[in-house]
Amino acid sequence: MLNLNTGEILAMVSYPLFDNNAFNSFPVIGRAAADAIVREVEADPRRPQLNRATLGAYPAGSVFKVADAIAVLDSGVYTLDTRYTCVGSWNRDIRRADWLAGGHGTQTVPQGLMNSCNPFFYEVGYQLNQADPWLLPTYARRLGLGVPTGLRDLPEVPGSIPDPDWLRQRGFSWTFSDSVNMAVGQGYVDVTPLQVAQMLAIVGNGGTRYRPQLVLQTGILGEAPSYTMQPDVLDTLDLDPVALAGVREGLCSVTTARSGTAEYVFRRSPLQRLVVCGKTGTAQAPGAGAPPHAWFAAYAPRDKPEIAIAVMVENAGEGSAIAAPIARDILEFYFFGEDAPDY
Repeated sequence: MLNLNTGEILAMVSYPLFDNNAFNSFPVIGRAAADAIVREVEADPRRPQLNRATLGAYPAGSVFKVADAIAVLDSGVYTLDTRYTCVGSWNRDIRRADWLAGGHGTQTVPQGLMNSCNPFFYEVGYQLNQADPWLLPTYARRLGLGVPTGLRDLPEVPGSIPDPDWLRQRGFSWTFSDSVNMAVGQGYVDVTPLQVAQMLAIVGNGGTRYRPQLVLQTGILGEAPSYTMQPDVLDTLDLDPVALAGVREGLCSVTTARSGTAEYVFRRSPLQRLVVCGKTGTAQAPGAGAPPHAWFAAYAPRDKPEIAIAVMVENAGEGSAIAAPIARDILEFYFFGEDAPDY
């Protein structure tokens, strides 16, 4: 969870946890007990020592549609009036299906985000590729996906956002199907949860990419801080205000409109007074029969955004069912503290 106006990391959690006291040179729990814990942690197939927030690279699934929407509107390939009729499948030499049998009907970009309509964004990927194969990869990277976030305090992996050169270097030729797959966060796309949070922060604050920072202040107790964090701007995206407003409209509808993919999760929440603007994602995971990764990413409140958040649960199922309720509970505690409802 980030302060989207400064880049300050308010929370960073990776699960499963482990007792890091066992890794001290002189553990208070005793050397034998510590060694036993270390052996257990190192043998754990869940890899608890992996900081998934910065070192876990995953397919983005439908949270990538935020990048699609920014790219297609800001580039002028689509306008807010551009419509596409989703009938449950998409066909242009290759066939792709929607998650909803029968489709979502005629959609605009904000409606496509609200309903997470896959065929709408397959077509977006196709049209962006027709205009320029570099458009979607370039926008995705400027939004912080597939590139280092700028974090200095912990190691991170860059992930990957493919483009024609990237694929050529690996012995393959770029085709429109690569852009279509990317448009729903699949194919060669790999991103970290911190990158996704940074993308939502950029949308929420109007286009500024801040360096994420863990340390707010340092100093000796009782004395003035010797260091205080200052916001560090890495990039400023000069986004078209109309395009940005359209994307925000779609994201805010995800939790407030009846057909929004996370509306049922937030329906009884006091957060509806503030409005959480977000995107669900259910990303196909590598491995035969592997359950999908569950994503939810958002910023809040709608009118004066303060924070951005990304929740990702490995191999857990649908983003709306698994990740969105976790994000809701965190946001309720942030905004309402002990007055947050108990579901």
